[in-house]
Amino acid sequence: MSAFKSLYFTLLPYLCFIPVGYILSKNKIIPKAYINKPLLFLFLPILVIDKVLEANVSNIAILAVISFSLSFLMLGPAVFVHRKLESHLNINILKSSYAYFNVAFFGIPVVTALFGEEGITVLICIYIGSALYGNILGYIQVAKSRFTTREAVREVFKVPFIYAISLAVILKVFQVEPPEILGSITSVLSVVVSVAGMTIIGMSLTTIKFRSVSWKYYARILGVRVLAAILIVSGLLCLEYILIDGLNSEDRQVMALISLFPIAVNLAVFASFLRSWEEEAALLILFSTVMSLVLVPAGAMLLQYLTEQGVL
Repeated sequence: MSAFKSLYFTLLPYLCFIPVGYILSKNKIIPKAYINKPLLFLFLPILVIDKVLEANVSNIAILAVISFSLSFLMLGPAVFVHRKLESHLNINILKSSYAYFNVAFFGIPVVTALFGEEGITVLICIYIGSALYGNILGYIQVAKSRFTTREAVREVFKVPFIYAISLAVILKVFQVEPPEILGSITSVLSVVVSVAGMTIIGMSLTTIKFRSVSWKYYARILGVRVLAAILIVSGLLCLEYILIDGLNSEDRQVMALISLFPIAVNLAVFASFLRSWEEEAALLILFSTVMSLVLVPAGAMLLQYLTEQGVL
């Protein structure tokens, strides 16, 4: 039960900003663009550069590839669900909801609560692969819900992540040390981004008629998402163990927990920026976050037990 208490106390301040965002939007106090544009064009690029410079190269080579592969392979279950359940959701929004994992905004407070500061380094490596997928291929998927494929590809070049990751890689290759002040700035930005992300979710909920929402339908969609993610992550970790065996127990535990993480706030940020399927994106994120608040600590306790038994 300590895992549950620690996680809830850590996340509670951030989750409180969902109703704050709802109130701000409902009463038309602050336009959504005032929040999502700084996130896309300033805060996220700075965090990306800092995280790449901090990450261990050997761990990036393994964990980033696994997390990128997880997002890519989740497209299969999304297509399957869209066909079998005759989903009314736009197929590109559904694909992104399956492929996006909230590694940064949800992951940072969760990993800190469950593993301490040591787990942040592992999470950074996972974040790079997840962000590479989400901000390039994933952004194209969301953009295709409104634009043609050619127009969607053009839209990607409006997202600063491409330029931020390119700059970060160049700095990493030349072993450029970030200034000390950057660490202080990004520690504050991590909190700001998490708060802003939760606020955007709340702002996107104002037009949803909750009484008409088919909760059973969304539960089935997200239930399949969780099961598919668990199976894919398990397969990828087994493959890594057989072929490379370069990860330690904590690395594997953090990576395994990613499968239980909610849909990334990026989906709401991008949908809001593109003005496409905003309410559905917010609803999926909200529902998956509620599920993760139960599944993540339960998964953490199971992984801890397996580690004590020498399985991991």
